[in-house]
Amino acid sequence: MEPITFTARKHLLPNEVSVDFGLQLVGSLPVHSLTTMPMLPWVVAEVRRLSRQSTRKEPVTKQVRLCVSPSGLRCEPEPGRSQQWDPLIYSSIFECKPQRVHKLIHNSHDPSYFACLIKEDAIHRQSICYVFKADDQTKCSSSL
Repeated sequence: MEPITFTARKHLLPNEVSVDFGLQLVGSLPVHSLTTMPMLPWVVAEVRRLSRQSTRKEPVTKQVRLCVSPSGLRCEPEPGRSQQWDPLIYSSIFECKPQRVHKLIHNSHDPSYFACLIKEDAIHRQSICYVFKADDQTKCSSSL
């Protein structure tokens, strides 16, 4: 019996620069695509509230790697120091082109948190708001 082999696809173009950020994904919430900037702080507060409620049962926040490049934005689970990355186990949480990032919000009251609103589906007028927490708040403010 022959062993199973696979080739991992490259996400980047040959000369493209990518910046990776190690973050915690606090959570996400589907919202209407017409959600405005003044509404986002309430959406972020709701995601954080839901995360705190569920952490009593089991932790929801997870370590992720946010890869930013001119061709796209990709969020994938951080496999951890002891595990090797395996494409059969770890897949992207989301991957999108830069033009689908609709809004970014940075909380001035708690600078370690930020959120991005991504247009998911134009037909159903739905977007998803992802909320992240940086361990180092200077990384968070410099990335926005």
